[in-house]
Amino acid sequence: MMMTTGHVTRTVRRIRLQRAQQSGVTLIELILALMILFVGMFGALAFMSIALTSSLNANKLLLARNLAEETLNQIVMMREMNAIGGIPDPANRNRNTFIRLSNRAEVNGLFPDTFQPVYISPGSDMIRATGDADEVASGIDPRYQSFTMRVLVRTSDATVPNLGNPTGPPLPICFDREYDNDYDLAAPGNCPPEGTGDTVRRVVVQVRYPYTRTTGSAFRTVQIMTLLTQPPSQIRGI
Repeated sequence: MMMTTGHVTRTVRRIRLQRAQQSGVTLIELILALMILFVGMFGALAFMSIALTSSLNANKLLLARNLAEETLNQIVMMREMNAIGGIPDPANRNRNTFIRLSNRAEVNGLFPDTFQPVYISPGSDMIRATGDADEVASGIDPRYQSFTMRVLVRTSDATVPNLGNPTGPPLPICFDREYDNDYDLAAPGNCPPEGTGDTVRRVVVQVRYPYTRTTGSAFRTVQIMTLLTQPPSQIRGI
């Protein structure tokens, strides 16, 4: 049977129309592709957020550590100069300033036992965290917004039995737990305060800094310590 030209033309058009309808992307395929794209983008953004938070926390930890070491070095330097609380006048150069290396009010101790803001200047006594008038007047240091710090003075004599070696020397109570936020050296049970007659004292510098977490923010504490002795010239009174 012979096909007319018109019939052939209609058949060709129908085939082309069917092919056109079958080509391209369906709506379901488009939605699936967009979902995969969004999941990938959100995953990348979440990873970038975690990396940025970790970097900020590491920077804050470094700042806190440097601040604690700087303050401890200031205290050591002032002890070497016999200038805890101020350099004695020349006529009384051997006056005992070591006694002011304390949290005790009765001996005019230099350090409050509470956390203090971090100010721009250490003040006239050249030591941070003492809260003297010059220090407070200098204003909060913008590098340490939300940071606080304190200096604790503790005994060097308090010890506990060495259970691992009963015949050996006892262990100090005030051992260094630098990153243990659950071990508070301010608690007398963990580390008793110094005595007014101690010639060796344990000095603890604590810096508390904000720490960002996925569920919000909290505070962590860096603490470093050292033992300081009273200068021999003050002990002998020469």
